[in-house]
Amino acid sequence: MTLLTRKYALISGLWLIAMAVAAGYAYGYVYNSLVVADNPAATLENIRSSLDLFMSGIIGWIVIFLLDILVAWGLYHFLKEVHPGISLATALVRVVYALILGAAILHLFTVVNMVESTPSATQLMDEPKAFESLWSQGLILFGVHLFGLGILTLRARPVPNLLGYLLLFAGLCYTGLHLAKVLAPVYLDQIVKIEMVLSLPMALAEIGLAFWLILKGGKMDVVPSKHS
Repeated sequence: MTLLTRKYALISGLWLIAMAVAAGYAYGYVYNSLVVADNPAATLENIRSSLDLFMSGIIGWIVIFLLDILVAWGLYHFLKEVHPGISLATALVRVVYALILGAAILHLFTVVNMVESTPSATQLMDEPKAFESLWSQGLILFGVHLFGLGILTLRARPVPNLLGYLLLFAGLCYTGLHLAKVLAPVYLDQIVKIEMVLSLPMALAEIGLAFWLILKGGKMDVVPSKHS
């Protein structure tokens, strides 16, 4: 074990946990409680009456954006001994995803500016829809990132193989589901139902990685397995 490797593992794991908490607040609580799908009037009224809450959610999204970049950096340094090329490519894909998320967040700022004027409910609803659409497109790349992490963890000792397979599965799910939303929007309701079923194993992949990094990561040298 090197202290530097342990540091990268620990901070990456902590950043992943912090990101999950921020996402739970920004998306799970704030966004889902204020933005009502297919009900522009209710959405406008909710945001107008709880503008401070909505803005706190935007702060949460900014935290997620920054943490995504930090996690990409930390995981690259932690896994680069396994395969420098794959590790770098995987990190860069996450950075590009983060930039797409950042562009999507701008639509939420537009919502704030619109609420302070007198928009129609339909006009305002276009911005959350644009946010969701752009974020969903970014999640296609996020799935590629997770798939890359899965390859790296399967090639590495002493990372458990189960964690690698979970990451591969989650990566395929993210990329497949969000690509389907782009290519086959007519089946959106069915895609969302499938996504709900798969959401638990998809979430377990990154959360499992986070806890492994915090508890075990870097305590032994992470090196390519003999079969890599």
